[in-house]
Amino acid sequence: MGKSKVNTHEIAKIAAREALKEFKEEERQRVKRTRYQNTELLLKNYLSLLDHYENSKDKASDIMELDDDMDEVIVKAIKKSRIRTAIMITQIETCLEILRLRMSAKGQPEKYQVIKSLYLDKARRDMPYGELVKVVAEEIHCGEATVRRWKKEMITELSVLIFGVDGLKLDI
Repeated sequence: MGKSKVNTHEIAKIAAREALKEFKEEERQRVKRTRYQNTELLLKNYLSLLDHYENSKDKASDIMELDDDMDEVIVKAIKKSRIRTAIMITQIETCLEILRLRMSAKGQPEKYQVIKSLYLDKARRDMPYGELVKVVAEEIHCGEATVRRWKKEMITELSVLIFGVDGLKLDI
């Protein structure tokens, strides 16, 4: 009877360790997906962020003509939003330039071109995604699957550049 208690206890410990390992791996994968999704979201909204930043200059000066404490709160909110947007735009632009230089140095500028064409081209911002992938594939003379694969690869690399160590897959 004593032996079965030990075995049950050992089995429970092993099961608990395995469950904890599995939980940690799922959490790591969730964080990785979140960073990727956040990076892609930033890219998808990059041109809109630029528009917001430019338009907020005009709105702030228009609102400055208003009076009362309520207006001061509005002006501060617009100013704070504009500053945060400017910081993120600067971070994205810096990271995109690093990515462009890396791909150029590797002799793979077409990989960066995929990101530029899919997310940074104002003339194409309203084009349906599937159609855009076809156009980009034709322009850089590759298949649509290659465009999607390179997009994923570039977003993953950009995620690390934008979010730093939080963009890595570390088991800390």
